[in-house]
Amino acid sequence: MDENETKVLEAAALLYNAIPGYLAETQSKQQLGHLLVDLIDALDTIEFTRSGTPLFDIIGGNIPGRRKKAILALEREYGLTEREGHILRYLANERNPTYISNALGISPSTAKAHKYSIYRKLGIHSSSELKKLLEQNQQ
Repeated sequence: MDENETKVLEAAALLYNAIPGYLAETQSKQQLGHLLVDLIDALDTIEFTRSGTPLFDIIGGNIPGRRKKAILALEREYGLTEREGHILRYLANERNPTYISNALGISPSTAKAHKYSIYRKLGIHSSSELKKLLEQNQQ
């Protein structure tokens, strides 16, 4: 089993264990949502690695699939670290550093530092430039 498959199993276990808490209302919808996004992201990485096709394309979400391809292409092309790639996915979905810090359990200043590091590597300065860069890479 490779590292990506291990991540899927870990994400699935976390989500599975959180469901009873959500049903008993001791776990928030936001917490459950973050776990679900992490699982989908891990599965998407495996499918893209295996077939070159994002999971979203396979299940019929063509537009998100193209965006995922664009994000993965930017990661590779600009040499982003694994953590930067993860944060880029949040930024591509228009999430701010506060949201990212809460989702990943890191400080807001660390999330901001990653954001600016990503922007520097991509040669951009704003979220609108990131959006344009992703759109260019989706074609």
